[in-house]
Amino acid sequence: NPLMAESLSFLQSKSAAYIWEMHGKVAFADENFAREIMQLFTTGLHLLNLDGTKRLDDDGQPIPVYSNDDIMSFARVWTGFDYQQARGNIEETSNSGNRHDPMRIQSEWRDKFPKTDLTGGYIGDGYPLCVDLPDKMFLRKGAKYRLLGSSSSPELMEDNSNFKSDPLIKKFVL
Repeated sequence: NPLMAESLSFLQSKSAAYIWEMHGKVAFADENFAREIMQLFTTGLHLLNLDGTKRLDDDGQPIPVYSNDDIMSFARVWTGFDYQQARGNIEETSNSGNRHDPMRIQSEWRDKFPKTDLTGGYIGDGYPLCVDLPDKMFLRKGAKYRLLGSSSSPELMEDNSNFKSDPLIKKFVL
């Protein structure tokens, strides 16, 4: 959302490589939004026990979940977001840009390098790359396709038991 991006200052944030290449300056991605995400919406400030109490180190101090280096890495994820083109059907009195439509990504502003996660690895580790998958694997014999509608709730992951006995429902296998 462009308004959130304005408030949390990651709108038009550019990668360090882009700033260096274009302006010859050393700069870093804006950390504000990454810090808000970490503190308020995901991990919080301190590691917790299963009962919700803070985990303590040997000196009795709360153990932080992340460091500033982690924030700097996550901030690089939020580079490259910009306003969409202005629309002619909306009167905009400010010069700030299109605040109605979702933001677009300016690929040249994006940070293209790996970002570390909180476990010593990298964001996305463990997921296969498209180039690593067999060619046209989605067309292979036995591939399953499920129409989940607009919900990915667990109830929709398995076929309804009535599907097997209903003669009006056609099933096909590739």
